[in-house]
Amino acid sequence: MPIWVDWNRTPVSVHGNDTEQLELLILHLRNQHNVRRRSLVMPDRESGGFLFFIYQACNPMWIAEFVNSMEGN
Repeated sequence: MPIWVDWNRTPVSVHGNDTEQLELLILHLRNQHNVRRRSLVMPDRESGGFLFFIYQACNPMWIAEFVNSMEGN
């Protein structure tokens, strides 16, 4: 489940190969950390796969904890 984040762009973009995993990440960010300002998951025309944008502050550790929990399954 490769998920990567481009922290150097505004807004921050979150990329992955699987829409379901990105949707689960969105739910995690919303339910655990109240991150609500984000785009829908959409095709990534530049790199392939899918992406969504985050339009508010997001701690990198929040995404890391999600990825770590998914790798543990």
